[in-house]
Amino acid sequence: MGSIFVLLAATCWGIENNCTRKISYLDPKFIVLLKGIFSGGISLTLGFIFQESIVFTWPVFASLGVGVVAYGLSIFFYVYAQRYIGAAKTSTFYAIAPFILTLLSIIIFQEEITIQYLMALILMILGVYYVSNETPFANVYQKYILSRY
Repeated sequence: MGSIFVLLAATCWGIENNCTRKISYLDPKFIVLLKGIFSGGISLTLGFIFQESIVFTWPVFASLGVGVVAYGLSIFFYVYAQRYIGAAKTSTFYAIAPFILTLLSIIIFQEEITIQYLMALILMILGVYYVSNETPFANVYQKYILSRY
C-alpha cells in the first residue's frame, strides 16, 4: 500500500511541475503565494477532516518558518529555473537533492555507504548528464520518434 502512495505522490508531483511550467512566465512571488494558499488550504482541510488538534503553538510558528525557506524559496527558485532551462532539466536537477543530503548524512553522521546508494547515485548522475546535455537521447527522439508523426 505504501508503494502505491509513493507512486501516487510522484505522479502528482510530475503533474504539478508541468502545471507550474505552464505558468512560469508569471511573477514567481505570485506563484509561490498561489501554491502556498492551495497547499496550505488543503493541509488545513485535511487537518480538520482528521480532527487534528494543536496542543502547542510554537510548532506552528516553527513549521511556518521552515515552510518559508523549504517550500517558499524552493518554489521561487524552481520557477525561475523552469523559465530559463525548462521543466525537465529543472526537475532533474531538483531530484538530485536527496542524494546530496544523503552524502551530507554520510559525512556528518558517519552513515554507512551502501551499494544501493552508490548504484542510485551513478544512475542519477548519468540521468542529470543526459538530460542537461540533451544528448544522445534528444537526438534519437527527434530523429526516430518525431519523424514518424
